[in-house]
Amino acid sequence: MKVCYVLPQYYKNSAENFYHIINFLSELGKKVELYVVIEHCDITPKINNTKEIFILDDKLKSVSRFARLISIYFVLYKKGVGIFFARSSLTGVLPLIIANRFLNFGRANVVFWSCGQDVVPLLFFPNKKNIKRLVSKLLAWFAFKGINFLATGPELMVDYYHQYYKIPRNKMLTLYNDISTERFYPLLEKEKLISKEIILDTSKKVMLFVHTFNKCRGTDLLPLIAKKIKDNNLNVIIAAIGRPGDYSSQLDQEIKANNLQDYLINLGEVANKDIVKYYQLADLFLIPSRGEGFPRVLLEAMACGCPALVFEVGGVANILPDNTIEELLIPLDNENKFVEQSIKLINDQKLLAQLSKYSYQKAKQYKTENIVYMYVDQLSKI
Repeated sequence: MKVCYVLPQYYKNSAENFYHIINFLSELGKKVELYVVIEHCDITPKINNTKEIFILDDKLKSVSRFARLISIYFVLYKKGVGIFFARSSLTGVLPLIIANRFLNFGRANVVFWSCGQDVVPLLFFPNKKNIKRLVSKLLAWFAFKGINFLATGPELMVDYYHQYYKIPRNKMLTLYNDISTERFYPLLEKEKLISKEIILDTSKKVMLFVHTFNKCRGTDLLPLIAKKIKDNNLNVIIAAIGRPGDYSSQLDQEIKANNLQDYLINLGEVANKDIVKYYQLADLFLIPSRGEGFPRVLLEAMACGCPALVFEVGGVANILPDNTIEELLIPLDNENKFVEQSIKLINDQKLLAQLSKYSYQKAKQYKTENIVYMYVDQLSKI
């Protein structure tokens, strides 16, 4: 089987989850004849077991990049590549659709990975941001119509795309995200305490948040939890890590206005290559997102033995261990419950230890080698 995988970006210090994909591709290349296209990067990554890597020059204008990807399609098609897989990128999948459907009469298969709930209301006020979102939605609709298969996961997200985008189930591939259990793993309790002292200069219990500082990601709940910690005089701190977003400034303002500096620390953006140590020292992971798909941060936390408190959105109910659902899955419309449950859990060391054990065991099911076999199995059926 010959596969071309189009990756939107690779930046060595990026906080994006695309950093994981390089390891995945190195493993996938052991099972298939693999060609990789990278749309944007600062360095050419080393991807073992690949036949060839194509880098799109960032200096090229949009039309030239579009044409370049079409030309790569035909170069690879002539080499026998029959599957073109684009990961979460309209600029990656649209040229493939044009090349395959309109210029090559559908002789190959284009697979598009998409996994996420769009929970931000679409506004029609004519400013640049709203126009850009509207255009993206229209292009996404075109992409869903033009591809041969949509890849998404877990199972709840298959239901979501079938219900909201009317994509037939026989045109969807259920594929999971993976996690490197060699890079993400739990520390012994003694090592964990040492890490807290070295990295955060604290011996307190740690709640961790890793995402973009957007309201749709639940960043606004962090000050509410911190106030509870402060009011109850708990020996707990929240470490917030995130890319800049629409709630960044307000988060800092609320920390200052409510004197939460000793209870909620904003660590800003951390490169994914450096993120593991924060998961390993954390006692509870917070994912108060109002919309998700297959959050890689959830796998990162679970693989480090850190139980994650989440809202019931996207596919998270499929990812959490069944025996943790009652404690860790909160209905989306109950924000007060999320806040109260975070306090309950952080105060119950015995329960945290159990949830940690279950989370780690479930995370091992998503290790890279297992997901590579899943991809090979699904793609071979096309």
